[in-house]
Amino acid sequence: MRVRPASVYRYVLLGIGAFLSIYMVYSIIGYDDGSHVPIHRPQRHLYLTVSQDRVGMRFGNLAPKRILYWTTVFGATVPSTMLSDCPGLTDRCVIDTNRHQINSADAVVFHAADLSRFPLPITRKPNQVFVFNSMETPDNSGRFAVPDSFFNWTSTHLYSSDAVHKYGSFMIPTQIAESRGFKVQSYYIQPKRLQKSKNGIFGLISNCHTPSKRELALQELGKHINVTIGGKCASDDRLKSICPPGVECLDVFEQYPFFIAIENTVCNDYVTEKIWSRLTVPSIPIVMRRRVYKNILPPNSFIAMDDYKNPIEMANHLRALESNTTAYSEYFGWRQKGTWTSAPWNSPGYRNGVCRVCELLWKTKDNETETDKSYENIWEWFDKESQCEKDEFVRSWLSG
Repeated sequence: MRVRPASVYRYVLLGIGAFLSIYMVYSIIGYDDGSHVPIHRPQRHLYLTVSQDRVGMRFGNLAPKRILYWTTVFGATVPSTMLSDCPGLTDRCVIDTNRHQINSADAVVFHAADLSRFPLPITRKPNQVFVFNSMETPDNSGRFAVPDSFFNWTSTHLYSSDAVHKYGSFMIPTQIAESRGFKVQSYYIQPKRLQKSKNGIFGLISNCHTPSKRELALQELGKHINVTIGGKCASDDRLKSICPPGVECLDVFEQYPFFIAIENTVCNDYVTEKIWSRLTVPSIPIVMRRRVYKNILPPNSFIAMDDYKNPIEMANHLRALESNTTAYSEYFGWRQKGTWTSAPWNSPGYRNGVCRVCELLWKTKDNETETDKSYENIWEWFDKESQCEKDEFVRSWLSG
């Protein structure tokens, strides 16, 4: 078969044209002048690899938000991987600890207890968000003075914060979890584990003199029901060493029908590992004030001291529960029926701490979040919202 020269030339020219087109497209996408935001891991999004001049005005809407930690957190530098457990947000924000980069930060976080160790910024750029951060109560947060209206957002244990930063997970009805497509976490326990080898209340306590005067309440309660204290505040050496440092000792807690989960300081929404690290223990937690827990834990899953007039009334009820398996089991109904679960960690709608800060930064561009608001006096706000108690309740309870 004879091939015409004109056809050969036509195919050669078409091939050359296709090659030049591909090369031009590759050159545009692959160009990098060093002006993009540095992310030190394999990139998965085009906006992280295309330089600013190539995308023009869209760059500000696509580039990751920068969150600068101006202070340390209890003396420790925040790791750059802090967002690694924020599903869906790991490439939406970056963590920075270089204070010289403050002008490029979208949000600047100040950990309250570390504020006194660092000079405050002299200037701030427009629309830059200053975030007040503390997981602890006001009296354990340093109380360092700052100028009025210095902070725009709050990130604390309080549910009224802009970005809640709490210990533990969010407990939600299983029906809500299923409606959101969450994997349901089961807290079911074998009924035989409700049969206890010991009676009364057990607690590991290392702070023997608390603002809430927890120790006085337990001392009086111990006159009417067995109260076993382990740890530094124990009465004998065997109990002082019953749980080695760094060990949760859940098996010890499980031996008793009740365990102490009273905080050193009683404040709104302040619930620590005293509850969260023992959520799987098949025993009933004893707390001080119902108002603190009623919107955080499943209904009928704990016993509050202020449900009783005095220690004698409470001890009588606890002893009655010990001798009535059916009544005792009712406190575990939420587990056995599976009516409550925990939201997956940092899932949408239940973000915690810096994950929520990152999420809020992206909402600002759609005018869903205020950046120009401020807290005139951050400590007045913190005190008012926390409603922390001293020993008022215990004093009245003991005299009731």
